[in-house]
Amino acid sequence: MYPNQPRQQDGWPQQPPQYTARPGGQPGYRPRRRRRGRWWIAALVLLAVLAVLFVIADQVARAYAQNVIAGKLQSSSGLPAKPSVTIEGFPFLTQVAAHDIGAIDLSASDVQAGKLDISSVKAKATGVHLNSSFNGATIDQITGTALIPFDALANAAGARGVTITADPSGGPNVAKVSAGPLTATAQLVQTGPNRITVRMESVNGIAATTIGSLPNYTIQVPKLPAGLQVRGVSVTDQGIIVGVSAQHTSLTQ
Repeated sequence: MYPNQPRQQDGWPQQPPQYTARPGGQPGYRPRRRRRGRWWIAALVLLAVLAVLFVIADQVARAYAQNVIAGKLQSSSGLPAKPSVTIEGFPFLTQVAAHDIGAIDLSASDVQAGKLDISSVKAKATGVHLNSSFNGATIDQITGTALIPFDALANAAGARGVTITADPSGGPNVAKVSAGPLTATAQLVQTGPNRITVRMESVNGIAATTIGSLPNYTIQVPKLPAGLQVRGVSVTDQGIIVGVSAQHTSLTQ
């Protein structure tokens, strides 16, 4: 019996409150409940890890495919170095599984055409369909441009001491040739599937030794990757822009 403990009506004292002994015999211990929801945290962490691994695998597969395509383009077109290839869209692996890639960006620099230096070739291929063996593809449409700087044209034609610039007043495919105070105009015309001719209207007193073979100079565009063909020419402040395109072709053509 506890001292000063109140008694019940039947004379027996009330029972003291029940305690659960702590480890070591100390009263007042209640067992902790297991925290619920920890498996949600583990599941979220697992999903995050899987997502990161998927992104890494997707990027590795994309880089490998881009390198393979670049190698095929280099060997099929005789480029001195591998072109730059960028496969658009994410994720890449789902595009491979469907055998359809939305778009591929292609670019190459310093492409030699005889004495002529084409500074850059840029193109975009759309509707790329992989074959069943994943070692080739057909392309619905590919369009692009090739840039020939003015100084590259002058050097290839043997012109010395002249400056070639765009002449917007003369038209989209007219250039101005200047030698000191003397000026002349030249028109660039596509004269073949991969050939562009410079036609000077008048030299206006410019010495023939200065302009070299620039009058009626022929630009022979080399074999371009993916079956690209010349479709037009224009003159801009950057230089001569040659439009190229192809339809229903392949990356290795």
